[in-house]
Amino acid sequence: MPAFWQALEASDVGAQLRTKVIDRHPDLYNPNYVSLPTGAQWDSKLAREKSYDQEHREQIVAAERYLAANVPGYMAGFKRTFPDYRCDYTFYIAPSFGYADGSAATSNGQHRIIFAPDVIPRYHALSELKVLIDHETFHIYHHQVTDVFGASDEAVPTIEVALWGEGLATFVSWRMNPDVTLDTALLQPGIPAEAQPHLARIAADLREHLGEKNEAVFAHYFVAGRQPDGYPPRAGYYLGVRVAEALSKRHSLQQLARLKGSALHTAIVAELRKLGG
Repeated sequence: MPAFWQALEASDVGAQLRTKVIDRHPDLYNPNYVSLPTGAQWDSKLAREKSYDQEHREQIVAAERYLAANVPGYMAGFKRTFPDYRCDYTFYIAPSFGYADGSAATSNGQHRIIFAPDVIPRYHALSELKVLIDHETFHIYHHQVTDVFGASDEAVPTIEVALWGEGLATFVSWRMNPDVTLDTALLQPGIPAEAQPHLARIAADLREHLGEKNEAVFAHYFVAGRQPDGYPPRAGYYLGVRVAEALSKRHSLQQLARLKGSALHTAIVAELRKLGG
């Protein structure tokens, strides 16, 4: 972040950001993780981002300081819930230039997490930020214990991997922060209420495409943005939470984290059938 702020003060901001921030961290800024445009698209994006950063510098700095002060304690707390969690990866407090508020992934063979102070103030109060941190940390842990779900290096996973990975991460972060609402745990308000009238259709559609790496279906249910048929964006997260909540009646959080293979697939299909009426 210090290099980021220095670059923003330069006369050639774009070049300075590339030299001092982006090019120095290829494990973070690459097409499979924090993917940034080039050419005219980068110039346009940079102009918008620079304007936001300058107008909201106080909030961005507050988010940066909050992360630096609180993340070590949150990692210790996470390990108390999941004792075999290994915090042995690079944790970035870094700009994402509007790409994401937080993201966990495998990049160049290693787990990584980014939390982006330049994006966090747009979506989160600092008092609720632990939910996002627990969510992304669980993605790392989920991959550590299953090697299937969670922080992978795939831009578009199968629909089943997305449904269970995002649904369980949301459910776990909700349970680890019992004072927050499900809307807060979903990191975007309104999803449950807006998805409810379409629940049967969403469940049936997800069940039909579970085994596919289908970019259109993935974008439809797991990416932010208004959907053309009136569904809320990221409705797949909510369905995943519903599946995880049902399975939690017979599994602890620690057991849920380790589920995989045919038994999990059968359980997911069964729960989606129930949700589909």
